[in-house]
Amino acid sequence: MRKSLIYNDDGWSSYMRRPAPMTPEQIVDVTVGTVIGTAVKVYQFCALGGHAVNYNSSFLPRIGENLEAIRGMHVWRMRETLRSLDSLGTDPLHIVARACRENDIACQFSLRMNDRHHTYTRGGEWYFPELQSAWLDEHPELLLPDRALDYTQPGVSEYRERQIREVLDTYDVAGIDLDFTRFKPWFPAGKEQQGAPILTRLLRDLSEMVRRAGKTFSARFEYDPRACQASGLDVETILAEGLLDQITLGGVGDHTPDAPCDWWVERAHRTGAKVYPGVEGQLHWIAACGAGGAGLHPGGGVADGYGPPRMEYLRAVAGNHYASGADGLSFFNFTCADGPFPKRIFTELADPAAVKRGNKQYVAAVWPWDCATFEQSWTSRARIEPGQTDASIPLRLCDTFVPPALPSATLTLDLMGINRIDDVDIRFNGKPVVWTGYDYNHYEHGCWNDILTFGVPSMALHTGENVIELHRTKRHEGFTGSLEVRKCILDLTYPNRSEEDENEPRFTPGSIA
Repeated sequence: MRKSLIYNDDGWSSYMRRPAPMTPEQIVDVTVGTVIGTAVKVYQFCALGGHAVNYNSSFLPRIGENLEAIRGMHVWRMRETLRSLDSLGTDPLHIVARACRENDIACQFSLRMNDRHHTYTRGGEWYFPELQSAWLDEHPELLLPDRALDYTQPGVSEYRERQIREVLDTYDVAGIDLDFTRFKPWFPAGKEQQGAPILTRLLRDLSEMVRRAGKTFSARFEYDPRACQASGLDVETILAEGLLDQITLGGVGDHTPDAPCDWWVERAHRTGAKVYPGVEGQLHWIAACGAGGAGLHPGGGVADGYGPPRMEYLRAVAGNHYASGADGLSFFNFTCADGPFPKRIFTELADPAAVKRGNKQYVAAVWPWDCATFEQSWTSRARIEPGQTDASIPLRLCDTFVPPALPSATLTLDLMGINRIDDVDIRFNGKPVVWTGYDYNHYEHGCWNDILTFGVPSMALHTGENVIELHRTKRHEGFTGSLEVRKCILDLTYPNRSEEDENEPRFTPGSIA
């Protein structure tokens, strides 16, 4: 059964990366035009935190309008494009909503419920001054110490309801989406459980308002329901009451290659809500081999830490989610990816049969799913501490392994704390893996790690749950560090299965052509 796809446009990178002023036709080309004729059936127009906005509001400033002088060309471009469209009697949300309607795509207005981009500072000045709003200055009593919203205050719910009501009254959108991955906390520290009923009540009120208007109501949550509950988001009650028509999933750090969606599917489907797990289009912060992590040029996605993910990686993520009963897939941050990706992701990834047949790249998250690896330190989930001898990594595979069409399998491990390759014995479902002869000792964040690749016997691969086992075989006197896996990638390549065609259509977010 063919699936549907959701595409989230953060609402400003599309315009800031192109010369100003942009015409309505150009706006369509770089937004909805990207997915017209594909399996994308929902286009989410995001307004970031919704304090300074990328559409016309009666009480909120447009992005950049509060600045007399603008230092960044990207901000100047955005302001001039918004001004030009205003002189034509329109704005990006009107343009995108109309283009979606004309092409049988549902346009959802997406609002990040506590986006913090406006709170960042550098050298004592605002990092994003264009996102400041007079409303924030006028209501300090409604803000947390970092200038984000404090949802324990009734005025914050009133503020959000006013924003949503204005969009419903002014724009021909198909639905409203609330993004709860950008960013907790929602309440002062220690008031999460006190604040939970307040957020639930807000969602009840908004759900009633939106559905009364004949629109769909949806939300985006972190994969881990326990993290949601701990932050004061009572997702158990929200799902049980059927407040949402659609749920998308993501992470604070976004790169969630093996986070399961089963918990969400089981509960959402009880009330008819659909679940769309998310994939991230901007992977430049993944701990990388050598000089990765700068996002300066397109590369191999998760393999080297640059740019958008590879097609093989996307198939692996999609295939596992479809095996769990997901209704489709959602794309997040692809508008600001550093590098091109094949447009066929918007068709092939909606076909579970095609996904299952193709080559894949499975990545095991050895970091916490809610860890922003580019800005905080983390300790690997897969590590052997001093005094210990064993560790294991679970890995879920959606492929059906039937001879003779078995794939070749290559396991890549980024290992910290080994001296020689035979310091550790590695097995895949109990079967020994074979070193390919490739190794690279690279520098990463204050230490040297060893990148090693191994051949995995095809007969060792199982549909569903698998386990990679590590056993320390040697101890080194005076060494008190742990043996850690910093990256774990399994590449499956099927015989006679070709991949990318140099001439295939691609989408390049940064192109100004």
